[in-house]
Amino acid sequence: MILNPDLSVRRVIHFLADRSDLESFAAALDALPPVEHYAGVEVHAPVMLIPGIFDTALCRELVALYERHGGAISGHMVDEGGRTVGVYDASHKVRRDQTIEDAAIKARINARIGAVVAPAIARAYNFSANRMERYVVACYDSADQAHFRAHRDNTTRGTAHRRFALSINLNGDFEGGELSFPEFGPRRYKPPAGCGVVFSCSLLHAVSPMRSGRRFAFLPFLYDEAAAAVREANGASLARG
Repeated sequence: MILNPDLSVRRVIHFLADRSDLESFAAALDALPPVEHYAGVEVHAPVMLIPGIFDTALCRELVALYERHGGAISGHMVDEGGRTVGVYDASHKVRRDQTIEDAAIKARINARIGAVVAPAIARAYNFSANRMERYVVACYDSADQAHFRAHRDNTTRGTAHRRFALSINLNGDFEGGELSFPEFGPRRYKPPAGCGVVFSCSLLHAVSPMRSGRRFAFLPFLYDEAAAAVREANGASLARG
């Protein structure tokens, strides 16, 4: 079977016992279009870029906050034995996160998300994003060969309430660390500082390995009242501490 990037079946080839059809198989592969044109035109992931969410001052302030504290190793969530737990696997993810505790900074972030991001999501997706999960400054460091392999953000009981992910870059002086959506081709996204990428938590996405410098980003999840009920119902399954 020849599969498209979204894993849909493009063509089925039945091999003959004497392998006399290998040439036609090779020809079929040679005739395939570039991956990004598998649909006959260039395919774009269903994501939205929103410029100017954070101004330069706020971006620098959040990077400085991270620098003061240094961040901590960040894992990813899995379900084990009926519980959602954090695990650490450097082959899957390498990143450090710093939680934002300052109430005044959180209030400024909330104001910008409410004024810029929520209305954009309402227009594009007819969805009222009025809840936000986690306030973290994430750091992908080339010294650590930081990366995040392809994953989805809502596949466990403890994360099933997540509806949209928001990735706001806080700097631009780095190489690597681009966001991609493998089901829609090889295109990578590296928005400038202050600009954010919004996408459904059900989309497969990855962060490419860092090549130089450090990428800082603010990475919350957005959801609504109905999803909040899901989060509350599943709260007992989330391992804490």
